[in-house]
Amino acid sequence: MPSAKPRAHSSLGLEVWAVGTHDELIALRSQLAAGGRLVEVGDPHILAGADAGRCRQYIRTQIRSAA
Repeated sequence: MPSAKPRAHSSLGLEVWAVGTHDELIALRSQLAAGGRLVEVGDPHILAGADAGRCRQYIRTQIRSAA
């Protein structure tokens, strides 16, 4: 049975496929890093067609959760 006591340093693993402009992806990585630790950051892939000018990027992070 899980303990009802909160852990002092609990965290949440998060995997994201982010889509946006190059500057938006930079801002997102900065925000995620400020909230925890970037575990893996994939290379941005430039999109084409209706999404021209945007990129897709894989980001895996550990985010500190509120205790």
